[in-house]
Amino acid sequence: MAAYALTQAGADVIVLEAGGPWDNRTDSAMLTWPYESPRRGSSTPERPFGEFDACIGGWDIPGEPFTRAPGTDFSWWRARMVGGRTNHWGRISLRFGPFDFKRKSLDGLGDEDQRGVAGEALAHAPG
Repeated sequence: MAAYALTQAGADVIVLEAGGPWDNRTDSAMLTWPYESPRRGSSTPERPFGEFDACIGGWDIPGEPFTRAPGTDFSWWRARMVGGRTNHWGRISLRFGPFDFKRKSLDGLGDEDQRGVAGEALAHAPG
């Protein structure tokens, strides 16, 4: 975002990646069966989430100065590949369901959709 803002303001910017390119056809076993992997997909120092993970990096990288903020136990994931942490997201983002708009009454957390409009629309949504 900073590079974008600077270039929009007319500055010349160079963005350097901390790592090389990554090709899922050659650098990953994610499209193979676990029994075809010598380690059955288990983790390595380079791939803490296992051989099928699409990200090279980790929490503890030798010489990495920004892994943990002083006084905290929160560790930053550091990707060492073109694209960085963008490649680390390996989850799904499901659509909202009716319960997502009633969290306060269901578990006492969050806010309630007072109008019920969004919850009702989702309750009758196809799929």
